[in-house]
Amino acid sequence: MMFGSPTEQRKITLDLIRHGEPEGGVRYRGSIDDPLSAAGWQHMHHATDQAMASGTRWDAIISSPMQRCQAFATTLAHSLDLPLTVEPDLRELCFGELEGLTPTQAWAQHPELLQRLWEDPTQHTPPGGELFTDFSARVASCLDHRILASPPGEHLLLVVHGGVIRSTLSHFIHLTPQDSFRVDVPYAGLTRFKIYLEDNGHYNAALSFINRFTGTP
Repeated sequence: MMFGSPTEQRKITLDLIRHGEPEGGVRYRGSIDDPLSAAGWQHMHHATDQAMASGTRWDAIISSPMQRCQAFATTLAHSLDLPLTVEPDLRELCFGELEGLTPTQAWAQHPELLQRLWEDPTQHTPPGGELFTDFSARVASCLDHRILASPPGEHLLLVVHGGVIRSTLSHFIHLTPQDSFRVDVPYAGLTRFKIYLEDNGHYNAALSFINRFTGTP
C-alpha cells in the first residue's frame, strides 16, 4: 500500500465540488449570497450526473451555507435520499471592498492590491476583508475537527467554493497559499481526496484527481 499506515483503521473519500455559475456571472462574491443561475444548475447536474455515471456513490452531503451551494446540495440530497449537513465554516473567503466587482473592474480599481494578493495572500487583505490565515484556519478546523473527527460515511460530497477547495489543497497536500491561488477551479469542478485515518486521530491524505467532471458539457 503506497498510502496510509500500518495502523490505518478507516479510509474516507472526500469529493469537493465547486458550485455552478451564480446569477450575475463572474465577480468577487465571498459574502454576497447570490443564487445559482439557470446555467449554474445545469453545471451542477451535469457534473454530478457524470460522476455517478462513472460509478461514484456518496453516503452523505456536506454544504457551505451560501445558497449557491446549499440549494443544489439540498436538491441532490433529497433526490438521492442522503443526509445533508450544512457547515458554516465552509463559506467562501470574504473579499471586503472587492465584493461585487468583476475581475476587470477589480483590476482597474485595485491593481496594486490584487498583484500583492496574487504574490502573497497571507500578507495582504482587501480593506474590510477576511484575513486569509483566518479563512484557512476555519476551513482546516472544520475538516479536521468536525468532518473527519466524525465522518458520516465512507464517501462524502462537499458542495463548496473555489477558495475552500484551494485551502483544502493547501491543508491536505501542503500546497503553499501562493501556489493554491494558481490552481484553476472551474464551476462544478470536482476534486477528490483519499483520507487514511488512524486510530490515534492522525491521518494521511492523498489527492486522487482535481477538476474532474466539470459542469461544461
